[in-house]
Amino acid sequence: MTDLRHTAAASAPSIGAALRAFRTPVRGHAFAARPPEAAPLQPGRRLALRREPDNPVDPLAVAVWTSPADGEAATAWRVGYLDRQVAARLTPRLDAGLRVEARLDGWIAEPQGRWRRPVVLLRPGTAATPPLEAPSRPRSVRALPADRPGLWGRPPGVRIRPVN
Repeated sequence: MTDLRHTAAASAPSIGAALRAFRTPVRGHAFAARPPEAAPLQPGRRLALRREPDNPVDPLAVAVWTSPADGEAATAWRVGYLDRQVAARLTPRLDAGLRVEARLDGWIAEPQGRWRRPVVLLRPGTAATPPLEAPSRPRSVRALPADRPGLWGRPPGVRIRPVN
């Protein structure tokens, strides 16, 4: 079995590789147990990203945790996880010391009655909100050019689905 921690670190782009703000869904949010004393999550809420290298399911896992809001008790709880493919590309940068901010971006309805809870990831000091995308038709994920490593555009695993 291949050790993903060493494989990902060996092929990781430099920490200085460009990171633009982008939206990505939180996985497992439906199973998150909000403490009774914690306030409901509101769009714009700052979130913390925590690496979980000892996670038995995915050694590259990145958990999404709440950060205490102003005037709130310091109760932090896990909202969910970053998408596996996004985490695999972000983990080497986090391990190398890159600071990434996360912000809750609300709820989005999907076809067949499903919901997703996206977060916005951005480097500190960058624009607070990535531009909204309003495509007229579904698009697929484009491969990144080899000479431009980084998290550009729509991260892998995140698709725009047509709404019927």
